[in-house]
Amino acid sequence: MEFTDGFDTFAAPEDSDVVIESVRSIGDSDEVTVIGTLLSGPLGENGIWQSFDAYPPVEGLDGDTFEAAGARIPAGSGHYQILIGHRGDLARMSVRRGVEVTYRIGDTIYRDTLRAGIVMCPPDEEQACGDEMDQLVDELADTG
Repeated sequence: MEFTDGFDTFAAPEDSDVVIESVRSIGDSDEVTVIGTLLSGPLGENGIWQSFDAYPPVEGLDGDTFEAAGARIPAGSGHYQILIGHRGDLARMSVRRGVEVTYRIGDTIYRDTLRAGIVMCPPDEEQACGDEMDQLVDELADTG
């Protein structure tokens, strides 16, 4: 299995450029490997697709695509889609609880955890995965 998740976005503040230091998926099982992180943007009027069948995605993006680490997002330029490539053969459920973005403004480093949960499921566990996704949505809503 290989796919790209494009669940969340990130934007620079109106008055400062941002340099992305790293993007990290939080909570995946050992069976899932993050194979890369990209940004795409700035987003246009079409919004975002949340899931792609390959990494890197080849269609459905609304802006330029580039490596996340080291990317400079200009002040006030709008939202950029975070794209996380995953690979794995799931024998059990994997639950990501968020995406950690470490970034720099000037000489100061910041770290934000985005509430971007996802449940990745083996084909034979659809009901259990649906129940887990419902719980995850409730959990993330309570921490907002």
